[in-house]
Amino acid sequence: MADIESNYQIKYSEKWGSYLQQEVSRLDKYVTVETGLTGKMAAFDQYGLLSFTEKTTRMQATQVDEAPTKRRVIHPKIFTKAVGFDEFDAKKLANIDVPVSKTIESLRAAAGRCMDKVMIEAFLGANYTGENGTTSVSLPSTQTVAKDFVESGSAVASNLTVGKLRRALTILQQNEAWSDERRAYGDELVLACSSSQINALLQQQEVSSFDYNAVRALAEGRLDTFLGFRIIRTEQLPIDSSKVRSCIAWVKSRAQFGIWDDFKVKLSVRDDLDETLQIRAKFACGATRLQEEGFVKILCAE
Repeated sequence: MADIESNYQIKYSEKWGSYLQQEVSRLDKYVTVETGLTGKMAAFDQYGLLSFTEKTTRMQATQVDEAPTKRRVIHPKIFTKAVGFDEFDAKKLANIDVPVSKTIESLRAAAGRCMDKVMIEAFLGANYTGENGTTSVSLPSTQTVAKDFVESGSAVASNLTVGKLRRALTILQQNEAWSDERRAYGDELVLACSSSQINALLQQQEVSSFDYNAVRALAEGRLDTFLGFRIIRTEQLPIDSSKVRSCIAWVKSRAQFGIWDDFKVKLSVRDDLDETLQIRAKFACGATRLQEEGFVKILCAE
């Protein structure tokens, strides 16, 4: 006689769940965004610094200088993704629907993560300038806080410290990239770091009780500012083989993000694939530093 256990059935879910993921762009609110761009590149022209010359003699010859203009260029990056469902998938899935809406939702989330990655790579990597947009510009070493930076004593590799934040702020202020006037104009000071850096701040004995409470609130998601920085947590910042992560501090007005084609989704039936339902998404974007002086790379040993 057969055991009743051999007749046990499997109950399947009637809804599609989702994998854990970053669902939206976390950086796009903290950069300057230009939409509707066209062409093979977009140029952002800027006016440079002027300084006066002291007049030392009467009726001396007038010296006429060229206007100090500069150009920063963004080359667009185009991204596409297509997901297909066979014409008989709906029948074979029985009591569960073809996950069209979940696919679109997931594509939108992937686009947000991809846009953040484009910005991170541009803010840390090579940018382009010049008339034809082919001259490469790197973030100089003077705009970097070393992994072993300490305000006093012997240098030792560390994760994010209050001292490193103070050093980054000092660099930006010395460059006149950040000041109370800029805050009054609506500009913003931003720091992108991972959860590891936030937790490292919590472990510092030097943090006062007030600052400790502020960082703890930040770790719990109840606060998003510390030491004047708007803190953006992202796990997409690059980390090298030595487990040194590159975090970025910047001034919002100096970070440029450009959109040639915003996120779009098209559903179509592919007759060439036996009436497969195709869900295709696309977007095109790019990013650049407008001025290196408005960015600081903070190296953190995790």
